[in-house]
Amino acid sequence: DSKTGRMDTAMNLQQEIRELVAAILQIPADELDTSASFFDEYGMDSLRALEILAEVENKYNITIDPDNLMKMTCIDEVVKLTESYLKPHE
Repeated sequence: DSKTGRMDTAMNLQQEIRELVAAILQIPADELDTSASFFDEYGMDSLRALEILAEVENKYNITIDPDNLMKMTCIDEVVKLTESYLKPHE
């Protein structure tokens, strides 16, 4: 059903973004906690945050408002933000 399809898509999106962040932070994806703060837990700086933003935009062919950069504090938040841009606007 469509609900299961959405769940699969969300899980795939989370895994893809987790791997993207892992590559940028140079940490194995399976060691990343999706709710841990990029800045507090992983010592990320704003340059890396911009890198994540750019990679997500390129991968999903979307343009994220730079004002949303401050919302991108952990993988879960990046996934939520990305989903909001990928959903068709009704």
